[in-house]
Amino acid sequence: MTVKDVTESHIYLQMYAGYSETDLAILNQFLVPDRWPEPGFIVDFLGTRIRATSLWRQGRALDGQVLGLPVPGDFHAEAVEWIGLLKAVRSATDRYVAMELGAGFGPWTIAGAVAARRRGVRDIRLTAVEGDAAHFRSLRQHFIDNGFKPEQHKLIEAAVGISAGFAEWPVLDDAVATEEWGSRPITDGSWYTGQAPQQTKKIRMIPMRELVTQEARWDLIHIDVQGHEFEICRSCVEALNERAHWLIIGTHSRKIEGDLLDLLYKAGWQLEHEKPAKFTPQANPASLEAMTTLDGTQVWKNPRQD
Repeated sequence: MTVKDVTESHIYLQMYAGYSETDLAILNQFLVPDRWPEPGFIVDFLGTRIRATSLWRQGRALDGQVLGLPVPGDFHAEAVEWIGLLKAVRSATDRYVAMELGAGFGPWTIAGAVAARRRGVRDIRLTAVEGDAAHFRSLRQHFIDNGFKPEQHKLIEAAVGISAGFAEWPVLDDAVATEEWGSRPITDGSWYTGQAPQQTKKIRMIPMRELVTQEARWDLIHIDVQGHEFEICRSCVEALNERAHWLIIGTHSRKIEGDLLDLLYKAGWQLEHEKPAKFTPQANPASLEAMTTLDGTQVWKNPRQD
């Protein structure tokens, strides 16, 4: 092995993408060639229209742009997450059924639906759950902006938990909410960022099992609930085994990632892609999640649903 080979191998090992070059082919399969810039919107490679005012400051700076392939990522996600989404869409047949938990403005709900629609799927059933009021308004608008009527789908302003009830939720004005995407229900009196919100409100908690059992089959469930991913999956893993084909999970600590690996591997799921969370060690952090500087991603396939 030459010095050049050693150097290139070292660089490859240090730049862990979570996917191979072969995996990127699926992005080109779904690329929409004829897209045009629209003032007030960002248009992604699938043709999804994203309203700039729904986004944080860096996102709003892309107003009027048409985006290329998200490699190694785009303004809100890395390529591994996009690959997982499109694998789920590609495996759907005459119906596409998807749910996004911790939906925000609904990027994955709508991107998957737009991709399915482009493939000729007409029976599209979507569920999106979001607890923040400002983000929930953006979620409804994102459906409308892309030709999906909210009243024909299930948009739920609530948080997801392991049991029914209520929890405190931080109250943020719209200007702050567009910059804050890490809110989660305060179920134990703690706030994982270490800084308690000045004002909270009661919000409904819906058990994950209740949501999962509302459909006989899910082509995709996307989960990004700011640190509660493992506990809600564990609460209904049997239902996931019976009803879900693909899971994409945004992870918020190394411990959560390990717990999910143990849970889903033992339950017979196949890990298709994963990229660990990045974190910065701190002295006396409020929680493990508080040290995370970039969320991780796990993409799982349930072979029983193939």
